[in-house]
Amino acid sequence: MIRVVTLEKIDPADMAFLTATLYRAFGLGTEHAGDRPVPRDAETDDGRLDAVKFLQDVAPVRTFADDKVLYITGAPLALPPGPLGEPPCWGFSQYGGERAVITTSKLPERGVTEASIETWRRRLAREAIHAIGHLWDLHHCYDAKCAMHPSWSPALPANPEMDLDTFCREKSERRIRLAKT
Repeated sequence: MIRVVTLEKIDPADMAFLTATLYRAFGLGTEHAGDRPVPRDAETDDGRLDAVKFLQDVAPVRTFADDKVLYITGAPLALPPGPLGEPPCWGFSQYGGERAVITTSKLPERGVTEASIETWRRRLAREAIHAIGHLWDLHHCYDAKCAMHPSWSPALPANPEMDLDTFCREKSERRIRLAKT
């Protein structure tokens, strides 16, 4: 089961699109598990959300073995700096773990036209699939058409695909079949 938790209100039609897309991508039941407040300690001085600290401190969601939890926030995310400085951050996952968080702050503006709403929903779904893919031990993919291609890559098209390529799909299906439940 994939449980989606929001930190701000999200349009019910957007949530329906996201849960249906996640079901199609992974073949697992997907539900909106409600809202959670942001832990105060996870907020940085510049108004961003420390992604690592957030996943450690957020109030737990009731889960069963092998459930995955995806948090969605509108706040920009921050990661600890690496040797080349702070990396760009669309989301953060506990690789092979249970929890991930993504931000809508880096997505194109949602707008009010059908085309802009569709573009926003597809990009949200792509980032969600990417984050949950990391929870199922998927690495970044070289194929720019795959949802596991890094979001920060210059090769990523303006309106990227929201599906997994054949290799990533087969690997995720193997991981899901081997899950404990």
